[in-house]
Amino acid sequence: MNNLFTFTMLKRPTGAGLLRALSAFVVLTWVIVKSEVLTGAELIRALLRFLADPAGERARGWRWFAIKIGTSVWVRELFTLGVSRDLYAGVPVIYVNYLHYDLFAHAYGPRHRRAFRALHRLDHSLEQLWRVLRRVPEYRYDLYLLSDHGQVDSTPYQRLSGGKPFEHLFFEQFFPSLAPREAGPARPQRHSLASDIRAIRRDLEPGVFQRFVNYLEQDFPWALGELPEAGEAHGVRVVSGGPYAYVYFLDSEHPLTLTQIDQRLPGLAEEISRSRGIGYVLTRTDDGPVCLWRGKAYRLNDDEPGPFAGREDRALVLQGIRDLMAMPCAGDLVIHGNDSADGNVSYIPETGAHGGPSSDEIQVFIIHPPDVRLPSPITHPPELYPHFLAYQEP
Repeated sequence: MNNLFTFTMLKRPTGAGLLRALSAFVVLTWVIVKSEVLTGAELIRALLRFLADPAGERARGWRWFAIKIGTSVWVRELFTLGVSRDLYAGVPVIYVNYLHYDLFAHAYGPRHRRAFRALHRLDHSLEQLWRVLRRVPEYRYDLYLLSDHGQVDSTPYQRLSGGKPFEHLFFEQFFPSLAPREAGPARPQRHSLASDIRAIRRDLEPGVFQRFVNYLEQDFPWALGELPEAGEAHGVRVVSGGPYAYVYFLDSEHPLTLTQIDQRLPGLAEEISRSRGIGYVLTRTDDGPVCLWRGKAYRLNDDEPGPFAGREDRALVLQGIRDLMAMPCAGDLVIHGNDSADGNVSYIPETGAHGGPSSDEIQVFIIHPPDVRLPSPITHPPELYPHFLAYQEP
């Protein structure tokens, strides 16, 4: 059925394969033309914003504008028109993931006007797909809209620390004798890829860049070399990832318990939980995870729900924390910026974050046809697999 430019099709040059190829060329050409027009419009808007706020636009830099053009214009248009073509062709299963609202919400906050503008453009894409579905009723498509997570407004930790990254201030505050040294005139650096990555990690880059480079040295250590700015000193390593920060004691292959950490550094977890910009500190005991919040430890059970008391979804939150702390790769201490005395905090420069236990982050939605019955309750994505696999059954 998918023959294209094969010997068996020589006598049928107008067959389905050729028409399918031609339609792909038409779609790609239309995407290019339309995206170029939209890119021109965005350039004009960017120029007007720069004239109105030169300092603010200069601070954001050209990288963010390039990401905006790439995801909100080119990728969105390519996805929408590509899916439209597949719908007309009757492809039995189609999945598309729109990501530009997430990027805008990370950069500006989930309720910022630019994030809502990205959401409005997503509405237009969904409207276009819905119009196509109405034109091909013979295929009997079912349309589902799923959100994978929410977002919460957050404060970048650097605003609380005078510009210092969390993985540096952590050592200065809790391990003064172990604080990693910054490169300076006495320790000149050669300009290289590694030094560029270090510069990105130090500067207030948008969260999307930080999320990418935070883990580059793990995958490509041969290319980047040592990165002392990553937050490692004397066998202790700190890795920041959005509203989370993970502390590892590198001399142990297995996660340490709170008792073992206290034997090494008495009161460390409790002291961290009282610090500015710190919400929860999660660690392990022989009886399960413990949450330290503003200097007090909670066992995270029905008797000691800690900061999650009174929540209707408390059981789901506590189970999620147990799942996290059961992962050996999670840090010996897992620091979270939610519900700190300074509000919700992210340890990379972003004003919108997700991954935490707040209701805004973990509550999701599914929109489906009215005659469809989904399994209930749904607490994990795999619980949807049997429902969608049933579409493939004869």
